[in-house]
Amino acid sequence: MKKIYLLVFLFAISLCHSQDFEFAIIKDTDGYVNVRSSKEISNNIIDKVTNGTVVSHFGPDGNWVDITYKKNNQTFNGYVYYNRVVSLSSLPSIPQRIVDNDRIILTKGTFSIEITTAPFVKSNHSFTYYKDYPSQIEKIEGKEFYGTDGNLPKLAYQNISITINGVTTKVPYNGISNLYEPNLTTTRVYHDVTNQSLYIETMNSDGAGSYVLVWVI
Repeated sequence: MKKIYLLVFLFAISLCHSQDFEFAIIKDTDGYVNVRSSKEISNNIIDKVTNGTVVSHFGPDGNWVDITYKKNNQTFNGYVYYNRVVSLSSLPSIPQRIVDNDRIILTKGTFSIEITTAPFVKSNHSFTYYKDYPSQIEKIEGKEFYGTDGNLPKLAYQNISITINGVTTKVPYNGISNLYEPNLTTTRVYHDVTNQSLYIETMNSDGAGSYVLVWVI
């Protein structure tokens, strides 16, 4: 029986504002781009980022764009030419077919993605509180979490299933465990044929704890 092997990469960013924010991927004929410390060509190359890498930005500054990206589990930023990034929203999308209060299904051709949510159960989790603010949650299960600003979450992701050519696999628990207050209506899925990747993008919030994220599969 054929299997689907998934590399799940989670990129979550807390937002103070969302104007012009975009997720994008690197695309260059050289197979990589030079990342620079300033928006000019000089002796300022600080890194190289390969094609297909997911980055985020808040729009161009002339011919340049200041990108944020992850590498070796660390977050970096720097400038690249704006025409070296391709917005996820410009890729072919997989349409929403069913959107309920606790479930969304997106399908197109041989692809089907189902995402479900469930109420957050406090008794199933452990908490770390801020020393100076003992009523505010700092970590859940020892991890930084997204979706609330120190308050107890109300809603959590339950399951993300991806079906391709009739074969179904799931995003592992550690890919959804610290993400709360999901908003299924903002979920978008894009398909990059060149890199054979799916990008599941969404914006979630309880009002104060707004964040955007993308799963790369």
